Amino acid sequence: MNTAIPQSSLSVLSAADRVSAGHWKLQAGRALSLHPRERGVLEIALGRAWVTVAGAHCASADHVLAAGERLVVEPGHHVVIEPWAGSGWSAVAFRWDAAPVATAVAAPAPTDWERGVAQPARELAQALAGVGRAAARVVAGFVAWAGWVPRALALPGGRGGAPCGG
Repeated sequence: MNTAIPQSSLSVLSAADRVSAGHWKLQAGRALSLHPRERGVLEIALGRAWVTVAGAHCASADHVLAAGERLVVEPGHHVVIEPWAGSGWSAVAFRWDAAPVATAVAAPAPTDWERGVAQPARELAQALAGVGRAAARVVAGFVAWAGWVPRALALPGGRGGAPCGG
């Protein structure tokens, strides 16, 4: 395979960040954004990576890739790579190779657990967090609009139930 570097922020990685010829190292707490101009294969050499691939129509998919796993990325997609801490290695080493259409490596199929449980659970958690924030803003807005103090917060002896010091 030809080694090709997509248009990205890869150029900001120094030679010290390279693991071995053709491999790049990304430290924990960092993320790398790729915008490939040609079909490519992302291969994880060491560690694990959280990889988000966004398509041309804003649809995105998340993948967790471990050492030895590969992901084919089509041109025009946006790829974000982040180290997935754990397994005794806080960084990820990866390789990007051009993938001719005829010899492209297929992306690993998501497991039943990932597709049926993990991804929907992440989506549900995000949705519930949004619902909680929205509900809190609605209640706070209603309380501010009405100038109302709940009875449980009112002071004993009837001092505190009236709006604005009445």
